[in-house]
Amino acid sequence: MTLHGGEGMKKVGILPNLEKDKDFAVTNRLLQYLKLKECQPCLSMKAAKLAGLEEYGCLEEELYRDSDFLISLGGDGTLLGVGRKSAPYGTPILGINLGTLGFLTAEEKNHAEYAIDKVLAGDYKMEKRMMLQATIATDMERIEGILALNDICITRGLLYKILEFNIYVNEEYVDTLRADGVIICTPTGSTAYNLSAGGPVLKADAQIIAITPISAHTLTSRSIVVSADDVVTVEINPREEADFTVSADGQDAWTLTGKKVVQVKRAKEYASIIKTNPQSFYDVLRQKLSR
Repeated sequence: MTLHGGEGMKKVGILPNLEKDKDFAVTNRLLQYLKLKECQPCLSMKAAKLAGLEEYGCLEEELYRDSDFLISLGGDGTLLGVGRKSAPYGTPILGINLGTLGFLTAEEKNHAEYAIDKVLAGDYKMEKRMMLQATIATDMERIEGILALNDICITRGLLYKILEFNIYVNEEYVDTLRADGVIICTPTGSTAYNLSAGGPVLKADAQIIAITPISAHTLTSRSIVVSADDVVTVEINPREEADFTVSADGQDAWTLTGKKVVQVKRAKEYASIIKTNPQSFYDVLRQKLSR
């Protein structure tokens, strides 16, 4: 499978986590390596200015749209943010891990050049990861186009202990839950918050969605797995004017009050993840769960 821009000089966007690469040592190292490989590296304007590499700065939209591939420097959380922004353009992402073991990153920072060499040589696997699209609706407004690679979560506010919500799948009533919240996740997100809440582990390439209650107040509440083509609707009935939060990948969030309806379905966009390491999903799963 060829990269985003086909043949010729590769334009490569570098997207560092500014907390994990504070001195930009890894960013600068990979930038210089890409130049040696006759690639055109680029950074966001903000990162370029902070790193003193202004000549490599470009507008964010151009970075995500025009790069042949992107290098996400950080952990899975960093890659999730890059994934949401790159998905509309289909730009593939190479994840270089600067933290603990991740499911999405391709290599550790000490092997980053090795991973880049494999990508440039065409020796890699491309994984198309399913994403979710959410809409928040009331009688007065609609918030549309919310993208998530891991999950859409609805969680209670700090001062209130419980939410009540009705769950529908394809407009068919499923159940009314009283819980601290609910997680609607992709297979990619099944090993994140969903797993901590007691939800199932889903194989990364499965075409399914899991619905998992958070700290449900009944013993019979369990996760439900539905088809990726199903539409999940959550009708929230908070007590009085209690606040609650709707979040995408735990990063983009909206704090709301009153009765709201959240609709979640498969997004038309995919996150394109580059894999250069032969470790399987189950290899990583065993390592992560044994820690």
